[in-house]
Amino acid sequence: VSTQSTGEPKMDFEDEVGASTVHMAAGALAGSAEHLVMFPLDTIKTHVQSARSSSTEQSLLSTTKRVLQARGVSGLYRGFSAVLLGAGPAHAIYFASYEFFKYHLGGQGSHHGQLYQTIAQGLSGACSSLLSEGIHTPMDTIKQKRQLSMKGYSGTFDCFRTVVRTEGFKALYASYTTTLIMGVPFNFFYFPTYEFLRKMLKSDPNKYDPIAHVCAGGGAGAFAAGMTNPFDVSKTRLQTQGDVGKRYSGMLDSLKRIWIEEGLRGYTKGIVPRMIFYSTSAGLSWATYEYFKHLFGADKYLKT
Repeated sequence: VSTQSTGEPKMDFEDEVGASTVHMAAGALAGSAEHLVMFPLDTIKTHVQSARSSSTEQSLLSTTKRVLQARGVSGLYRGFSAVLLGAGPAHAIYFASYEFFKYHLGGQGSHHGQLYQTIAQGLSGACSSLLSEGIHTPMDTIKQKRQLSMKGYSGTFDCFRTVVRTEGFKALYASYTTTLIMGVPFNFFYFPTYEFLRKMLKSDPNKYDPIAHVCAGGGAGAFAAGMTNPFDVSKTRLQTQGDVGKRYSGMLDSLKRIWIEEGLRGYTKGIVPRMIFYSTSAGLSWATYEYFKHLFGADKYLKT
C-alpha cells in the first residue's frame, strides 16, 4: 500500500486484486448466511405482496398460519435452492463492486467533505446494484414462483425449465427493469446510511464491533426498504404474473393498475415484513461481511 500526497492510503494493482478477492469471499459468505436465516420471512412477504386485491390481503400472522397449515414448515423454504445457487455470486459482486467504486470515487478517507463522501457512497451503491442484479433477478424470480407453489413445480430446476418453456427466457427477467429502478435508489440510500451509522456507533474504526454493524445495517435496511416498497410490490407482481393469471405489460403498467385497483394500500402491501426483513437481514449481512473482512485481513490492503 502506498500513500497519496493527501495522506490517504492508495492501493496498487496487486492490492486491488487482493482486496477485491477478500471482498468477494466475504460478500458471498455474508449473502449465504443472510438468506439462510431470513428466507422464511421472505416467503411470507412474497405471499402478502402477491395478493391481488384488498379482499385477499393477509396480515403477516395470518399468512404465516395459512402457509404452515397448507405446506408445513418446509413450505417456508420452498425455492431456497435457487437462492443457494445465486446468493453467493450475486453478493460477492454486490459487496466487491461497492468497495471498488467507493475507493475510486472517493467515498472513504478524510480528504473529501462529508457531503461528497455521502454522494460517492450512494453512487457506489447504485453501481453495485446495476452489476449484481443481472445474477440476482433470475434467481429471485424462480425463488418467488417456488415460494407461491401455485403450479406444483417438483423442484427448482423443474421450475426453471417450465418457466423457460412456457413463458420464455425473458420471463426470468420480467422484473429486471423494476428491480433496477427499485435497487438503484434503495442502494443509494442504503450504503451511505450504513456508513454514517457505522461511524457514529463504532468507538474504534479499526476494530470489529458486531453490535455496531448489526445496528447500523439494521437502521439502513429499514430506511431504504420503506422508501422503495411500491417498487417491490410491482416487482413481485411481475415475477409471479404467470402463476396467478393476471398480466402486466411492464413496471409502469403494474404500478398504475395497482394504484387504480388497490390505492395506497396496494403500494404498502408487505411493507412491515419488508422493513423487518431488510433491517434484520442487513444487520446480519453487514455483521457477517465485516467479520470476514476482518478475518481475511482486508485492512492490510487499505485501512478504511
